[in-house]
This record gives sequence, structure tokens and C-alpha cells, in this order.
Amino acid sequence: MRNKWMAWWNETFRDRPYPTGRQIDHYRIDKVLGMGSYGIAYLATDLTCGEQVVLKQVKPSLRHSPKGEAMQAYEQKVLASLSHPRIPRWLKSFTYKRDSFLVMNFIAGPTLEEALFEQKVVMDERSAALLMRKIGEIVAQLHENQVIHRDVRIPNVIWHDGEPYLIDFGLARFIGDSPTYAADALSAYSVEKQLKREVAPSSDLYALGHFFLFLLYSGYTPQDGEPERSWEEELTLSPAVRQMIRRLLQIDEAYPDVRSFLDDVRRFIADTDSGDSAAHPTEQPTKP
Repeated sequence: MRNKWMAWWNETFRDRPYPTGRQIDHYRIDKVLGMGSYGIAYLATDLTCGEQVVLKQVKPSLRHSPKGEAMQAYEQKVLASLSHPRIPRWLKSFTYKRDSFLVMNFIAGPTLEEALFEQKVVMDERSAALLMRKIGEIVAQLHENQVIHRDVRIPNVIWHDGEPYLIDFGLARFIGDSPTYAADALSAYSVEKQLKREVAPSSDLYALGHFFLFLLYSGYTPQDGEPERSWEEELTLSPAVRQMIRRLLQIDEAYPDVRSFLDDVRRFIADTDSGDSAAHPTEQPTKP
């Protein structure tokens, strides 16, 4: 009962976001972008220059815990080590009334989750493969910089000016570091979560397999009363795309690295009709 009461208290009061209009340091809160398991993200205006930025706050209920300031400091370390045009840039960190914040540049645009489920964007195999190539190229560069993202999902990709941007490095780890913040092993997690949280290229490859499926399911409409089936039964896929997904999901021989997957993606794109074009989340959506 005490745990339930504490969870309610934290959610209702302790972890309540700062209100719109509140000034924190020299930033004005414009709106709450979202709340995750570990933090609260805000869109804010830097009052010194007028530019919009993202503030990422440690949840007050996690102060002084392994998933609090230490986890945020690690995210800062990861972002500060990277330089890529399609990931967020860490700008600064500061503390305001016991609350810890990261400041990052703001990337405007819908997430792919919003594009698929709200804007009803539909992608065919070629347009999905073109997008997977771009996402894969970002992930490959992270790996070459010894960083595993571990959270490559459609809510963590923003479509901006015709390009995908990979965000939210809260779970990212440097290769060689512990996979968890509070323990040294993943044995307490389910098998699937162990695959997702390994500090190895295989975890991001596994996530890319599910990412690919989300894009391809955008054109799938289940029939009323139809029982749920596996993705291989529900989706009509070319042999090349099916094989790529099976290797990403480690059903067949797993890809050794992201570059090997990208080789197959490029080969598939080259073999398809060059007259097709990639779906654009800001264009008029295609109805299934």
C-alpha cells in the first residue's frame, strides 16, 4: 500500500511539471513536450537570444538516485562526445532549486509515431527502406563513436526539413560500460528487454527490426474478426525485405553490424523502381 501511495504522490504532486510561462534560470517554459520514466522535457525560450531550446529535467522523485542526476550526467557525457547534424546538440547543464536540467537545441517537426498514427502516413517497401537507410546511417555513426543508443523507436525520431533526426539519448551507453545504472547485469530483465538493453550493436539492430515493421504496418488494415497473426503472415513482403527483418530480429543469422544491414538496404533500393519516391511525413498522407 505504501508503494502505491508513494507512486500516486510522486505522479500527482512531486513530479508535476513546471507551468507554462515559468522562468527557470534564463529560460521561459513554453510547454511540456513529454514525461518519461526518468525525466520531464520542456520546450523553452532562451531569453538571452530568443531561440527555442529543449530543457530536460530529472524527475524530483529520482533526485540522488542512480536514475537521477547521475543518469542525466551520463547522457550529457554521451551527447557532448558526439557531433552529428541529425542528433541533438548538448548546449549546457544547470541546477535550479534542486532540479537538474540539460539544455539541447530544439528540433521542430512531428515524430514518426505522430506521422504514422495521427497523420496516417503510409509507407510502401521502398519508402520504408529509404527511411531505414537514413536511420541506419545515423546509428552506424554512433557505433563508430562507441555509442549504443538502445532506444531506437518511432517516438524518438523527428522528421524535420525532409530528414529524420534521432533523439532521446537517456538510455545510450558507451561500449564497455555497464548495461544498467543500478546493477551490473541484465538478468532481472525479460529476454526481449535484455536484447534491447545490451550495450552492443545487436541491441540497436534488434530495435531497427521493430522500427522497420512499424513503417511497413502503416499500410496494413486488419479485417474485422480476423485473429492476430505473426508479422510474416499479416504483411505481404518481398523476399529481400522479409530476410532483412528476420536478420535484424535475430530469427535468422544476425547482422554483425549496421553497415552490413545498410549494404542490403542499398541493394534493395537499387533493385526497385527508381521512379518511386520516399514518403514524407509532412506531405499529404496516403490512405491505406
